[in-house]
Amino acid sequence: MLAKTKGRALAARAVAIAAGVLLTAAAVRTLYPADPHYIEEIERSRKETDAFLRSSKSPLCLVGRFEVPEGVSQIGSDSHSEIVLPEGAPKRVGRIERHGKDFTFHVEEGAAVSLNGRPVAGSVHVLALESPKPTDRVGFGDFLFSIRPDGDQFILLLRNEKSPYLSSFTGTTWYPVNPEYRIVAQFVAYEPAKTMAIADTAGQKRTYSVPGYLTFTIHGRQLRLDPAVSGENLFIMFRDLTSGKRTYGAGRFLSADMPKDGKTVLDFNRAYNPYCAYNPYASCPLPPKQNYLAVEIPAGETYRAQH
Repeated sequence: MLAKTKGRALAARAVAIAAGVLLTAAAVRTLYPADPHYIEEIERSRKETDAFLRSSKSPLCLVGRFEVPEGVSQIGSDSHSEIVLPEGAPKRVGRIERHGKDFTFHVEEGAAVSLNGRPVAGSVHVLALESPKPTDRVGFGDFLFSIRPDGDQFILLLRNEKSPYLSSFTGTTWYPVNPEYRIVAQFVAYEPAKTMAIADTAGQKRTYSVPGYLTFTIHGRQLRLDPAVSGENLFIMFRDLTSGKRTYGAGRFLSADMPKDGKTVLDFNRAYNPYCAYNPYASCPLPPKQNYLAVEIPAGETYRAQH
């Protein structure tokens, strides 16, 4: 009888301890909630990303990507053109003449064409510069094109505000904001800084400056990433074990501040998809193999196919 009573007492004590642990965990979550201002900032940023992708400036407006060879190329939807535009474009718009980095557009007689929003006729010089510098825009009907250097090529990028990629866009999707994935990373400089040749989805190579590497811990795993320099920030291309499942298969991007006192913050709640996730005409760099992370990072933008 005494043994049974003692056993019941021990069981009751165990239940009480377990309940106490659960109450303590709940209290911790209540006492240390995520900063609401931080969550609001992230949510606002996500809405801005979604609004931009739905706007007239969206990369989803891209409807064509064409290499511009040396010499003269006829442009239009006529199948005999050197640069064949999609249905809905005029049969013959004009001819683009390339000599090295210099471009002249010869407007087809009778075609309604504009240069940077102003009507033009005859022959006009077309400026082609590296992004984000502004380049000239040639418009006709619902279409607009510009020319950009891409590796050792020059590419004519054709846009249409009535793009099927824009009209079928159903919006971005994201993991819930989780402050645990806002991580302080240690920066270790390369002496000297390295360069990194990165392949992109258009089959070209892009060269980036890599000032050092970042080390940090997730799920008890020590991880490492090589960031590239992008203006005044670090640009990180990465894949993780969610890639191809909940997130875009080719990987995601992340921006971080330049290191200060050997540290910077990696906020994976801000990780975002490259534009090629939504438009096959967008050209995006692919994460280098050293930036494949053998952990799941369920934070930032997720991916679903657009219909």
